[in-house]
Amino acid sequence: VTKDGGKTWKEIMKGLPYKKWVSQIVASAFDLSTVYMTQNGKRDDDFAAYVWKSTDYGENWVDISGNIPLGPVNVIREHPRNRNVLFVGTDIGVYVTTDGGKTWNVLGTNLPSTFVHDLIIHPRDNILVIATHGRGMWAMDVAKFVASSGRRR
Repeated sequence: VTKDGGKTWKEIMKGLPYKKWVSQIVASAFDLSTVYMTQNGKRDDDFAAYVWKSTDYGENWVDISGNIPLGPVNVIREHPRNRNVLFVGTDIGVYVTTDGGKTWNVLGTNLPSTFVHDLIIHPRDNILVIATHGRGMWAMDVAKFVASSGRRR
């Protein structure tokens, strides 16, 4: 991480599974010091879900993978209106938390069980766009998960 425009850098992997592939890093829209990261261990035949949160620029990390089923996590997105609403795309679908990662639930009942490459949230319309591998793109209204929480930076 750098706090001086790239003049100096500091490694932020302390306490994390070091040899796991970092599949996504996302900065919070609400707090400069908060960052989310997902890791993927399938290259080592490790199919645990790795989802992490740091609130101190990566100095310390908390495991927020909770009850996400076994399977690599490929992408994470924070809802632009509520810091406690997070979405992750895994090798078997999309999961959502409304409590900052304590509990996760499968998103939707009509989505295919497939590899999710990317997630994008349209901030005005509360539409989550889901990009899959071989099963097309999907769009879902996620307004029901959002009651404003916190101010964006």
